[in-house]
Amino acid sequence: MRKAIQLRVTLWIEGEAEPASDFAKYTGGEVRRLVEEAAKGREDLKITVKKVEEDEGDD
Repeated sequence: MRKAIQLRVTLWIEGEAEPASDFAKYTGGEVRRLVEEAAKGREDLKITVKKVEEDEGDD
């Protein structure tokens, strides 16, 4: 039986960056790359990153 699920994951990412750099763009790209890399070789799962965006809400 084929199943699917949509998950919401909250990540807290810290790192060094220049004040004027777009840290959200950089880290979002890295998260996408990490998930895609982890999905390689998993023929039993199809993983699609649909959206990576900064959560600007309160913690």
